[in-house]
Amino acid sequence: MGKWIQALIYFVLRRLMHRRYDVEVIGLEKLESLEGPVLVLPNHPAYVDPPIVLSHLRFGKSLRPLVFTDTYRSPLFYPLMKVIDAYEVPNLQSHSRDAHTKTTQLIEEVAGELNHGQSFLIYPSGRLQRQGYEIVGGARIAYELLERVDNVNVVLVRTRGLWGSRYGCAQEGDVPALGRNALASFFWVLAGLVFFLPKRKVTLEVHPVNRDELPMESKTALNRHLEGFYNADGGETAKFVPYNYFFGPREFDFDAVKKKGAVDLSEVPESTVHEVYEIVEHRLDRKLEESEKEPSTTLDMLGLDSLERMDLALELERQYGFRSDHVPASVGELCLLAAGKAPTDEQPLEVPEGWVDETKTSTDYPEILAETIAEAFVRRALQSANHTAVADPLSGALNYRKLLIGATLLSKRIAKLESKSVGIMLPASVAADSVVLATLIAGKLPVMLNWTTGPAGLRHATEKLEVSHVVTSKRFMDRLGVEIDGVEMFYLEDVREGISTWEKLRTLIATYIASGSFLSHLPQPNPDDPAVILFTSGSESLPKAVPLSHRNLIADMRGGIDHMNFHRSDTLLGFLPPFHSFGLTAASLMPLLSGIRVVHHADPTDSRMLARIIAAYKPTFTFTTPTFLQYIVSSSEPGELDSLRLVMVGAEKCPTSLYEQTMKILPDLDLLEGYGITECSPVVSGNKPGQNKPGTIGLPINCVETLVVHPESHEPLPQGEAGLLLIRGDSVFDGYYKYDAPQPFLEVNGHRWYNSGDLVAKDEDGFIQFRGRLKRFLKIGGEMVSLPALEAPLAEKFPADEEGPKVAVEGVEKDGGRCIVLFTTEDLTLREANDLLKQAGFHGIMRLDEVRQIETIPVLGTGKTNYRQLRGWLEEGSEVTANS
Repeated sequence: MGKWIQALIYFVLRRLMHRRYDVEVIGLEKLESLEGPVLVLPNHPAYVDPPIVLSHLRFGKSLRPLVFTDTYRSPLFYPLMKVIDAYEVPNLQSHSRDAHTKTTQLIEEVAGELNHGQSFLIYPSGRLQRQGYEIVGGARIAYELLERVDNVNVVLVRTRGLWGSRYGCAQEGDVPALGRNALASFFWVLAGLVFFLPKRKVTLEVHPVNRDELPMESKTALNRHLEGFYNADGGETAKFVPYNYFFGPREFDFDAVKKKGAVDLSEVPESTVHEVYEIVEHRLDRKLEESEKEPSTTLDMLGLDSLERMDLALELERQYGFRSDHVPASVGELCLLAAGKAPTDEQPLEVPEGWVDETKTSTDYPEILAETIAEAFVRRALQSANHTAVADPLSGALNYRKLLIGATLLSKRIAKLESKSVGIMLPASVAADSVVLATLIAGKLPVMLNWTTGPAGLRHATEKLEVSHVVTSKRFMDRLGVEIDGVEMFYLEDVREGISTWEKLRTLIATYIASGSFLSHLPQPNPDDPAVILFTSGSESLPKAVPLSHRNLIADMRGGIDHMNFHRSDTLLGFLPPFHSFGLTAASLMPLLSGIRVVHHADPTDSRMLARIIAAYKPTFTFTTPTFLQYIVSSSEPGELDSLRLVMVGAEKCPTSLYEQTMKILPDLDLLEGYGITECSPVVSGNKPGQNKPGTIGLPINCVETLVVHPESHEPLPQGEAGLLLIRGDSVFDGYYKYDAPQPFLEVNGHRWYNSGDLVAKDEDGFIQFRGRLKRFLKIGGEMVSLPALEAPLAEKFPADEEGPKVAVEGVEKDGGRCIVLFTTEDLTLREANDLLKQAGFHGIMRLDEVRQIETIPVLGTGKTNYRQLRGWLEEGSEVTANS
């Protein structure tokens, strides 16, 4: 019965097609003698050629077409797809490891169907033609199928006459919108009264081929053979055929479309372009010809199939930190992705329903309501149940009631995990907030994992804390491409599927009629028990595990709220990852516990999206690093950042050039520099609104005391003298976890102080001036040489931009003396660099010994310069291009 229905549909389709297309099939009679499964392999000039081929190749076989999921699932075509028994294919325009796996499975499944006698219509290129000839390139599906199936008839089809159709790429320069063009065609059909349409001449040349005659020694050989058949006549010139004899357009300027679609690399650094060439050459295992380096060179032409193109795009994302949902199709598009300039179809962001909360006023004080994290959250959630708590572009906006319900349901699953410590690996998001809170409600210890440390660093962290499970999401891991040995992944997607509607409803009802039960079921930790494990940044040494107690975190949050004079009407933009101490404490826990709305974005390097989020959600303040702020300011459009009244930067010195650039576009902004250390939960000091001294890291917050001592004698120093910064107070941790070396504490004046390892001085008003890391000083001839001080004037001359830092100074002491090196992306000689230092007032031993030009300055996931890697290059004697 099914075959008769299909035959009827194809008959009707053929008659409808005849109104617009004059189709001639050459060689159809050659198919009558075919026995067994058939694999039809046509070229693909337009979206309309599949129905033409399916309805005109009549030889007693039921062909199953492979159809991409976007078309397959379209409401307009889905019923037809089911009737003709189309085979759904994952869309590889969105690149991910999951799509990669599904495509591999697809090939195996289709091969199995062919071996069982099923026949298929498959396009070897896997995509629409982008020009008047077919490029199979590195596509693998035809080769993989023929490798797996011996007894299959191969039918090659060369379609001519459709290049230039509105259903192809010639008119738009890219893949056309199928639904929109179908509706436009329907309009023209009606306008032409169905029977009076100019016809487009189409020919289908059908050639059965003996499988044994195909060149199967390699994928490349087969694909070149297919291209030779499809393009035997030299390809096609785009042809426009009007839809009406009397009115409407009579011609089309195809050349203008070609010019419009050209890739412009004028704003991409030349160094980035050359790096992309090298990456592509490594992938191809050969050098690129000069002609192949043209921006318009498609990756198909280079022999890269859809899976290889996807892998290449993911590699560039991991290396450069920029993302795009579009898989690059050409060398030029690869360069744009690497430079963070991949084209996007920007639409104004829609703020989710419930985000605006007009019930809060500027007089409402943000208050933390308990002495442990889980209790403070539950009390806040019960008190502010209907107030907006958190949002992100993926999850929308959640009020406290919904957040409490989600965290409670998740906590019951996390409570069943075997180990006390639970790894958490998620970006800044509603999901990350929910998981941290759920883990604490479950009585477990959250271990915040820094995925930028790579597999070795992650394995080190999970082994040290004896983590058996890591909570994450498939979506995130799919994009990240990182694996952790020795642990089981606990995916949020699986958890959601396992929660019944009844359990959700029961928990919702409890928030109204049994709210006290949420408090009574909480664990009762001591405030001095660890609440979370973070890790040091690793910029100077291997990361160390930092246990922060409930007392540490809550003292720091309360101190920060008082210091900055926040209001509950404020809104925070939080995008630093939760493995970053500022990201967890200041941009996640602090707003959630105190009642301040927070909107998250998962990627701190996605500067363009961050600017758009600020424009849409209108946050009033944010915490960031100078590097990330530079990205945002450089990527923003006029007016997008106007809602910000306060920005606090830390983790590295804020360049004067960035301060001036930011204040120029936001003259009313309080751009404040602060100072924090993971071991101090993290905020130690900061400038205040209305009490700001640019160039300093401000005043200590009220929960800490600070002391400046001599770096060697540890004697307290008078005001104005630079020395070692010591810190004590409720926000200071109690020591590294499972740490064999001496703990970082000193006894001075009868008190135990945390040794920050940083050199500072205090001015007459008590403002702290940061002078650099003690570890980043070299002792030469009895004098201390500050590497950050040498770097500062060079960084002023060559400020960081959206591409990252341009200079970094590192040095080591060697047997033969010192070695202080300027690493730079600029074309700068040693003499020029030292002249700049002289102009800044440095003389004698305060000079550079070498300049090394490198493609990019290495940075950590937090945006900090990775000095440990630079120092490693010096200690290992790595060869880097040096300018003398």
